[in-house]
Formats: sequence, structure tokens, C-alpha cells
Amino acid sequence: MENKISFEQIHANAGGIDVGSEKIFVSVDGVTVKNFGTCSSDYHDCISYLQEHAIERVAMEATGVYWLSLYGMLESAGIKVSLVNPKQTKQQRGKKTDVQDCRWIQKLFAAGLLQESFVPEGKMLEIRYLVRERLDIIEMGSSYVNKMQRCLELMNIKLTEVISQIHGASGIRMIEAIIDGQRDPQVLLQLCDKKIIAKKAEQVLKALEGNYNETWLFMLSQNLNLWRQHQLQIANIDGRIESLLTELTAGKQIDSSQLGKVKPIRHHKPHIKDLHEIMVKLFGANLSSIAGINNYSLLRLIGETGTDMSRFPTIKHFVSWCGLSPGRNQSGKKSKWIKQAPCNKAGQIFLEAAQSLGQSKYTAIGCFIRKLKSRRGAGVAYKAGGRKIAEAYYNALTKGTAYVEQGAKQYELQIKQRELATLKKLAKKHNLQVIEKQKAA
Repeated sequence: MENKISFEQIHANAGGIDVGSEKIFVSVDGVTVKNFGTCSSDYHDCISYLQEHAIERVAMEATGVYWLSLYGMLESAGIKVSLVNPKQTKQQRGKKTDVQDCRWIQKLFAAGLLQESFVPEGKMLEIRYLVRERLDIIEMGSSYVNKMQRCLELMNIKLTEVISQIHGASGIRMIEAIIDGQRDPQVLLQLCDKKIIAKKAEQVLKALEGNYNETWLFMLSQNLNLWRQHQLQIANIDGRIESLLTELTAGKQIDSSQLGKVKPIRHHKPHIKDLHEIMVKLFGANLSSIAGINNYSLLRLIGETGTDMSRFPTIKHFVSWCGLSPGRNQSGKKSKWIKQAPCNKAGQIFLEAAQSLGQSKYTAIGCFIRKLKSRRGAGVAYKAGGRKIAEAYYNALTKGTAYVEQGAKQYELQIKQRELATLKKLAKKHNLQVIEKQKAA
């Protein structure tokens, strides 16, 4: 007689769904499987089938964008949906089929062995996809910036060597004038920002001594027009995000004392009116006071983490979910280094914030990153710095704990005191005495 091994049932009345582009496979008991099409009418039939079997919650993989429509319809029908990472439901090699996947998802989910992914609700989900779309358009537009740089190099115009970005205000004004026929370096120089004129006038004049060519100028004009189209798309997305944020913050009031200072946004600044005030209303506090975080970072984090941290029992759960925890691979007395999985979207934002603090001379986290970088390398240092920023973010949302920047000097003083305490402890152990050197008068 064959023995069957069954999992302990944690979730009663649970189903599993394997989602594809043409068909979805549904299992309500881990044995029987029924498939449906992917049109709306087929999804309604699927919902009726689940309701007939008294299914209250289902799990399905996050497969591309195919899950989105079904997810919304199931939630509207009152069926709780848990979206899971496909890595957690991976089948044994050589035995993977859609039917087997569906059964395996149901068994794992019913046994409580699958970790639910975070899916923002309503307008938060729309903001998530709009912000991601904005980032995609920025990335696509950067290819035209590279092509403009190539056109300038073909004419031996060395603007990329003397100004930080040719698609900044000064660079675009000069490129527009060049396309319109202006060749006088002195005239072109006057189109630059005052700081550039004051500090780099000679370098800019020398860089503008180019070998102008009609074909290269034509290509430059084409790529400028395409880049402008991307900027127009970004502006339209900003308008849509602004309207959604306005709806989310309607009726919310804040004290003017909560606003604090507004941090500048250097790159890809959203054109959203009163963005700082909106972010304070949404989060209930000025989270831009956290080192490395500005209002654009918070806009990106809204769709990735939401504002409710109750699904993370502790701060360690949150940083682990972000992918910022150190990995462990221990066997007996040996601990091996293993390559860690990449951070999720939220973790990547915190990692970018840490990288921006790498050269900061005034922040404690920046000092911590540089100190660790000298011993363990850049990868470990930036990940540890990102973890500290994520912890400050979590504490601000869960405990209302405001982030207070202690500064690099205070951090270095704490390190010195800690090292001195350790030194004194060792000296006492070996019957020695530590005598501090007196400063010369």
C-alpha cells in the first residue's frame, strides 16, 4: 500500500492558480485541476468555480502583467489573493508543467509555506506603475542623450568634457543655438549658467571650436527632437501622478511645523506642485529628513512599500524583505560566503540613497559607509548603509521616531570613545594603564 505524505493545513478553503498568457490552471484541493481561458468571461467562470467549492483565498505567481486583471476581479468578488514569487514555487527540474505547478502552489499555500508579496491597493498601485513607467521613459530618453553626445564628438565639440550634462539647461540652450546656425563661441558661452561662465569660460570657449558638418547637425537635431518627446511624456505622467496624489491626500491636514526643510532634487525632478507637502501628508511625517532620502525617493517608495508597515513584525523582517540583510550559509563550524539575491525595488531605492551618501562629509551614515568600505569593499559598505536608511524609514513609519542627523564628527567621536573603552578594558586585563597624550599648549 502506497504511503502518502500530506502537509499540515494552515489555510483552509485555499486554492492555487497558475497564470499564463492563454490559459490559467486552477486547483482547489491540490489534486484536481481545471483550466480556463484568459478573457474576462473566462475569469468570471473561474470565480464561479472557486465560489462553488467555497474557496476563500487563492495563491498565484506574479507572472509578468498577466496576473493583474485576474487579481482585481478576484478581490472584487471577495476572494483574498496572495501573490507569490515564482522562485518560492519552483518545481523539481524535468517535472515542471502548468498542471503540476498549479497543484504544487495549492499545497504549499494551504500549508502556509508561501510568503505573500506586497501589492498596493487602489491608487497606490496606479502610482507604482506610473512611477516605474516614468523611470523607463527616462532610461529610454538617455539613449538619445548619448546619441547627441556622439554627434557633438563627431564634430569635435567637447562640451561633454566641460559641463556635467549636455541635457541640462545650459547644454540644451547651446545645442539649440548650434542647430539654428550659431557658430560664435562667445555668443554660445553667454547661454550658459552664470556659474559656468564664472568658473569654466575658457574651457567652454575652447570646447566649442568644432568642425561643423551638416549631416552631423541633422542627426543632432533629430535626436534632440526625440529627447524632447520623452520629456513631454514624462511631464504628462507627472500630471497624472499629481492628480492621484491629490485624491489620496484630500481632506488630510498637517501642522506647518511638520514640514521642515525641503531637500533639493538634483536629477529627474518630478514636476508636481507642492510635492513636499503631499509627501508629509501621505506619510504623516517629514521622512525626507532621513539622510539620503528626498521627496522623489519617497514618491518611488510609496508604490513599493506603502505607508502601512504592519505586515512586517519587526525591523529585521523589513530589511530582509528589501534584500538588505547579510546572507548566512553556515554548515557546522564553517561559514561560507554566497552571492546574495539582488534587492527588490524598495531595497534598490535605499541602496541608491546609500550610494549618494558615499562622499558625504557631513552625515553619520556617509562616515559609516566610508569606514566600512576601507575594510570590506564598496558592495558590503553600500548595502550596510542602505540597511541603516531602511531601518530609519521603518522606525519613522512604525514608531513615529524622527531621524536626527548626528553628523560625521559626532559619529567619529562615538567610534573614538568605543575604541578607547575597548583599549582600557584590554589594559585592565593585562595590568596595564592607558595614559592619554596631552595636547601641546
